[in-house]
Amino acid sequence: MINTPDALNRLLAPWPFAKLRNSRDLYPQAQGTGLPLLVLDTQACRAVIALQGAQLLEFTPKAGKPLLWLSPNCDFSPGKALRGGVPICLPWFGVNRRDPSQPKHGFARNRDWLLTQLTQLTDGRCQISFTLDAPANDSFAHHFSARLTLTLGKSAHIALSLTNHSTSTMPCSWALHSYHPVASLADVRVQGLAEREYLDNLENLARKQQQGNLIFNGEVDRVFHNVECTLAILGDPRIHLRHDNCPSVITWNPGAENARKISDIGEGEEQHFICVERGAVLGEEWLLAPKESRSGWLEIDSN
Repeated sequence: MINTPDALNRLLAPWPFAKLRNSRDLYPQAQGTGLPLLVLDTQACRAVIALQGAQLLEFTPKAGKPLLWLSPNCDFSPGKALRGGVPICLPWFGVNRRDPSQPKHGFARNRDWLLTQLTQLTDGRCQISFTLDAPANDSFAHHFSARLTLTLGKSAHIALSLTNHSTSTMPCSWALHSYHPVASLADVRVQGLAEREYLDNLENLARKQQQGNLIFNGEVDRVFHNVECTLAILGDPRIHLRHDNCPSVITWNPGAENARKISDIGEGEEQHFICVERGAVLGEEWLLAPKESRSGWLEIDSN
């Protein structure tokens, strides 16, 4: 099933707060040939969502500041990973450790998801759901489906559910790869990781211990396991990250030299964001039995 214009128009028709737009209109300076985007503008928030990857690109509570960062150099071309917001890394995160020749971060973020539901709740929040059906293929030997439900109001609640439709156990690592804006990279801190052990991806996953709140004074690429607490990004804006069943935390910033080399980030743009991601990666990957479903969620807010 695909997002046909008629089907999209039927879903959106009852809801005047929802408009289908093209990236070339919303971001005329951006790279790429253009992608369809859904713009939600309610009394509680404004959000922009790409049908490709079911990716939340922008989220701003009314009377608040943006809680997600979208690269000004994002490439809006079909099949290209979109730099910013909350990409869904699935069915593997980072390098595929069973087959390193596969592209990083899986294929879910590069495919169109099916928009299945849009509604407004009695408290004014809007709720939107997408599904992805992924038959077994040369990249991944298991048939699975995914459902993403966004509940958007004063906060952004992102719930991901996975089901293994194959006849064997399915290994799956995944992350909600959230990019968050910062006014000053030198001053921002991430609270909730102090004294925890992490794996340093800059040193072949060497085990180290975090000393105090996490700071970004150069390239950072770390994986923390078994983090159950709420995390806080101490900066401008101040952001809280709550979760359920997302035990892994990934923290990333490319640093100045790498940002300069990455075409959809660009020189100096590393100063404007950090990634603080939640999911289940490396030693915490999910092993889904045949027909098993499992879910987790992330909530982003400024309270």
